[in-house]
Amino acid sequence: VATTRLERWYLGKGVQRIPLKEGRLRGALFLPPGEGPFPGVIDMFGSTGGFADYRSALLASRGFATLGLAFFGYDDLPDDMSDVDLDYFEEAKDWLVQHPKVQSHGIGAVGTSKAGEIVMAMATYMKQIAAVVSISAYSAISYAPMAYKDRVLPCARWMADQVVWTRERYVNAENQLEDITTEPGIKACIQVEKSQCPIMFVAGEDDINIPCVYHANKAIARMKAHGKTNYTLLTYPGTGHLIEPPYGPHCGLYFHKAFGVCVLAGGEPRGHAIGQEDSWSKILDFLKKNVDRSDARSKL
Repeated sequence: VATTRLERWYLGKGVQRIPLKEGRLRGALFLPPGEGPFPGVIDMFGSTGGFADYRSALLASRGFATLGLAFFGYDDLPDDMSDVDLDYFEEAKDWLVQHPKVQSHGIGAVGTSKAGEIVMAMATYMKQIAAVVSISAYSAISYAPMAYKDRVLPCARWMADQVVWTRERYVNAENQLEDITTEPGIKACIQVEKSQCPIMFVAGEDDINIPCVYHANKAIARMKAHGKTNYTLLTYPGTGHLIEPPYGPHCGLYFHKAFGVCVLAGGEPRGHAIGQEDSWSKILDFLKKNVDRSDARSKL
């Protein structure tokens, strides 16, 4: 029997990882090698909470100054998503834009699942957002209302009676969200038509955690109804919820730390691998095109 060991490095040579604990902000800043300034990106994940920074390390290894941002269930941050406000993410945006190693015109934001909602809201309400990538997300604020400045953004509730339990005691949460086409859920839809920046939606056609193809199309319909064309939609057959950078294993089931259950994510290995490889290269190109001003500056 032969064995081998394969190591994958997420952190490229010369990339710095700087832990962040400033004001309310928690996470880590990844800086590419060199003087900069670099295009800035905020990178976040979803409702499981905690902190994951491997994608941030990869983005920095591709030339982006990347703030991997935690927002609940980590360090001294709130324990529950219901205590998170949108102002927190504006503070993160302002902090990153003002960093001397970051281009000051604006930043990009990448979010998966719950964070996909958040980056859409950032594009809708905040200045200096140059582009966002929303991966496997609802098109409405979900679970709990979210405060922002002098307003509260309403939510579409997660309906416990619409969750399906398998014989193995896994959760199928595909239909857990309150209807967003009628009152009161329709009020939770994110007003993406107000966004002035490009939005990329990435969705797996076999996602059984969130019906994200449906939600991406709902968001795009709002934009089209207002004459907007600043959207890109990537959909992939055989691809589930956890669309990650490529060459990692397909994960059709994951443990949801915040709720203490195993959740079905969908997808099948081959289709999911194809979706991850294709979407990653297009995400990088999208961010380079819309966030990086270094080429324009060098021509002046």
